[in-house]
Amino acid sequence: MKDSARRFRFAAAYVSYAAVYIARMNLTIAAPALIEEGILSAWQIGLMGGVFFLLYSLGQLLNGWLGDIFSARRMVTAGLLLTAASNVGIGLSLQADNAICLWALNGFAQSMLWGPLLRTVGCMYPSGKKSFAASVLGSSIGVGSVLGIALAAGTIPALGVRYAFLLPGGFAFLSAGMSFLLLPAEPRRHKRAQASEDSLHALLNPQLLILLIPALCHGILKEGINLWAATFFIDTYKIDLASMSFYVFAVPLLSLAGRLVYMPLYQLFRRQEHIVSIVSLGICAVCLIPLCLPGTPAGAAALCLGMNAAALSLVNASFLTIYPMKYQGAGCVSRVVGLLDFATYAGAGIGSLVYGKHLEENGYAGMFFSWMLLAAAAILLLGFIQHSGMKQFRFLRKGA
Repeated sequence: MKDSARRFRFAAAYVSYAAVYIARMNLTIAAPALIEEGILSAWQIGLMGGVFFLLYSLGQLLNGWLGDIFSARRMVTAGLLLTAASNVGIGLSLQADNAICLWALNGFAQSMLWGPLLRTVGCMYPSGKKSFAASVLGSSIGVGSVLGIALAAGTIPALGVRYAFLLPGGFAFLSAGMSFLLLPAEPRRHKRAQASEDSLHALLNPQLLILLIPALCHGILKEGINLWAATFFIDTYKIDLASMSFYVFAVPLLSLAGRLVYMPLYQLFRRQEHIVSIVSLGICAVCLIPLCLPGTPAGAAALCLGMNAAALSLVNASFLTIYPMKYQGAGCVSRVVGLLDFATYAGAGIGSLVYGKHLEENGYAGMFFSWMLLAAAAILLLGFIQHSGMKQFRFLRKGA
């Protein structure tokens, strides 16, 4: 493949995945406005988050499998069009039942992108550059999150809350057109992809099966921060929307910083992604302590949440980007991503429903303390995986 064609395809993949985060993170800023205007309650916001993540996780099981069969062009374009339709529909209606149903559709639509995009990038680069290219692609999550929050924060005071959904929907529609024009029309298949036995062995790898539990724990934490950060600052510190946006902006900015420093850390820890995750979850647990205590200043709370977001972005990159690339030789990268994404967002969905109900009657300290326990549990399981000496399959021995 010519370098120019590779660059255009990579740019299309990058913009496409940033677009879905713009059309996801808008709810973080829109949630307090929706509650204040009486459009939705805190429980309904939690329900929106819950159905989004549950449909996203279930969609990963189906779309992870389809992503190893159909072209990235078809999968990504369809997903972006559905994301655009769901956001525009919410913006036009601003009605609770419609918003919940359409946000669920948005969750399923966004599950159609990451597996096919990661597989496509893996096929575009030689083995020595796959991890770096995948890590750069993963930074689109941070870029999209920053843009999504900035766009919603600037739009709501000027144009109203409906435009926090209409504008991201319009951008997703434009991104769908670009993906259709630039992404490959047919999937590139690895020779091993025809060997179903290798794929089956890969999906039954004990490391992968145990890793589903830490992935679920990190999903509760990562998406919990994204969903509840804005309401935490408004409820705890009684600040207005503009001030809240200033504090919440620390979350996507530090999350992006975490994405950008992932590869140096990965090299520092001798290309052992589970060690990166263990250290990051330890940082996460420590930074949650001040949030459990009364009287923590707003600035310190913003820094703690931002550090949590940065640490969890490193864990997310390990679980959903670097580790799955090791399955390129078995031809099932998209399916492995689908399984890990399923666990991640099943956790996020469960957390949204549980904490949405919890916060109706209780404070945030209990939620943050439970996150500390989940981080500790994930560290223990990752330590077991790292040090148990589990045998790796032959196609996992080569670095990505």
